[in-house]
Amino acid sequence: MPESPAPMPPPPLPPRVEPERLRDLGAASLDAEADRLAGVERATRSAMAPYDRHLREIRARREEIATERRRRERAERHAARISVRQMAGSPQMPSLSEALLAEPSPVHDDQPLAAMRAFLASGGEVGFGYPSRAGALGFTDGRLLRNASTWGEARRLYAEGWEPGAPGNPGVRVHLIGTRVERVVDAGEVLVDLR
Repeated sequence: MPESPAPMPPPPLPPRVEPERLRDLGAASLDAEADRLAGVERATRSAMAPYDRHLREIRARREEIATERRRRERAERHAARISVRQMAGSPQMPSLSEALLAEPSPVHDDQPLAAMRAFLASGGEVGFGYPSRAGALGFTDGRLLRNASTWGEARRLYAEGWEPGAPGNPGVRVHLIGTRVERVVDAGEVLVDLR
């Protein structure tokens, strides 16, 4: 790597006039002092110009790298969503309602719902429950509400006829992973990742 040239020293500052002496100067002398400092400021800015261009180029190149990283992340997310859509309904990714009824259970009963991976049929990864209280599935018999926090509890409630949701609000409450966005969707639209 070639050695960087030594930076140019800044233009020298004129001698400082102490504040007590400034009081004794006339208007013309004050103007002359201000002009001297303005000249040094112009010379300093001129000396800095190549460094400013250099910094702008560095920032532009870093932004190009950041843009490429974001492009790759978008492509990865898109590919993951396509993969989820292709696997939807397969034995590796059944709907929540299919997985809850499957015999034998595809998931160990002690498995916390917070640790399970799930996706919407459209491909977005979701967690069960509210973003602030993740890992709970609500079930209702039409009047009462029960929450399940493990796969075994969810299977037991579903087998006993309880439906996902809350009284008057059927469906599975999910939140998009990494966001505060939540929604209630049909159990058939939630895919459980068994891979």
